[in-house]
Amino acid sequence: MLLFNGSSSIGDSKNVSMRPDVVDIGALFSFSSMIGRVGKIAVEAAVEDVNSDPSILGGTKLKLSLHDTNYSGFLGIIESLRFMETKTLAIIGPQNSVTAHVLSHIANELQVPLLSFSATDPTLSSLQFPFFIRTSQNDLYQMAAVAEIVDYFQWRQVIAIFVDDDHGRNGIAALGDQLNEKRCKISLKVPLKPDASRDEVTDALVKVALSESRILVVHTYETTGMVVLDVARSLGMTEPGFCTEEEFCFKVD
Repeated sequence: MLLFNGSSSIGDSKNVSMRPDVVDIGALFSFSSMIGRVGKIAVEAAVEDVNSDPSILGGTKLKLSLHDTNYSGFLGIIESLRFMETKTLAIIGPQNSVTAHVLSHIANELQVPLLSFSATDPTLSSLQFPFFIRTSQNDLYQMAAVAEIVDYFQWRQVIAIFVDDDHGRNGIAALGDQLNEKRCKISLKVPLKPDASRDEVTDALVKVALSESRILVVHTYETTGMVVLDVARSLGMTEPGFCTEEEFCFKVD
């Protein structure tokens, strides 16, 4: 950029760089979760690497602000709004699809990019949310792989156990579409609350055990998924007599 300082002579001009010294970025994770713990370490290491090499950003430094959402969609929304009120140019996160749906509408209005590596809901499309940038494959690809497994073993129907929020419902909807292409179907859908207790999981699996299908597809968060698997083992649902080893299809995000 040339500033002429009252003179028309090119020799009096000054070349002024518009590159900022510091760029503010935010990050939203649940630090107590596995994804949050790993994400925090990775993002901090990446920022340190970038800031230590002036050739990457031409001397500009990244200033990272981290906030713990503690598994709360409400806290995630509040902290994101606080970021957007400041000079923050981009936000890494949110960690889950439910919060991403809400924040993507706000990001569109304020034109603040959201970069998420763990919100896998297939309905978070770039056409509807151009400022939502997903850096991982969405659940459509994962469900296509599950459907291929189901088709390979020539199973005709499965039971879907899923967390009852945008992430779970939309992921299972994608599974249903993929199974339909293979002339298979979901015979029973079993929703679980995001914070389902062990007793609630047990009640749900008892209902599953009474059904005809023995093929279970579990689409939940890590913590709930581990409870589902543990309860299934305690009920004998993974033992010979209930199903073969191939007949328990387990997927945890």
